[in-house]
Amino acid sequence: MRRDRLRSLIDTAERHTRAGRLGRAVRVYRKVLAQARIGEYEHELAQARLGDLHLGQGRPELAWPHLDRARRLTADEPEYALMAGRALAASGRPAEAAGHLFDAVGSPGHASEALVELARLAGQRGDRRAARRLAAHAGRCDPRLRDLARGYADA
Repeated sequence: MRRDRLRSLIDTAERHTRAGRLGRAVRVYRKVLAQARIGEYEHELAQARLGDLHLGQGRPELAWPHLDRARRLTADEPEYALMAGRALAASGRPAEAAGHLFDAVGSPGHASEALVELARLAGQRGDRRAARRLAAHAGRCDPRLRDLARGYADA
C-alpha cells in the first residue's frame, strides 16, 4: 500500500515536471521524501530529482543538499556526480565541483559532459592549457562538442 502511494506520488511529480509545473513537482517530491525511508529507491530518486529541478531553476544552493544526499546513497552513480559538480560550480565552489566531475568522467555516457564542465572550470580560473586539453578530449568523446574544443583551442 505504501509502495503504491510512493509510486503514485512519483508519477504525479513526473507529470508536473513534464508539464513545466516545477513548483508543484518540487512539492510532490518533498511528500515522497516525507514518506520514503532512507535506503529506499524512492527516497534516492526524490533527492536526485529535487536536486535536478532546483539546478534547472538556477538555484544551485538548493540543489546541492539534495544531490549530496543522493550521492551518499549511491556514490557510484555518474549522473548524480555530474549534477553535483554542476551545482557546486554554479555555487562558486570550483575545487569541490571538480572532484565530483572527475567521478563522472569514468562513465562513457557522462564523460563528455563532465569534461566540458571541467574545461569551463579550468577556463574560469585562467588555465587555458588545461581548458583546451579537456575540451579537446570532450570533442573526441562526442563529435558534437568539437566546436567547443575549437573555441578553447583558439583561446
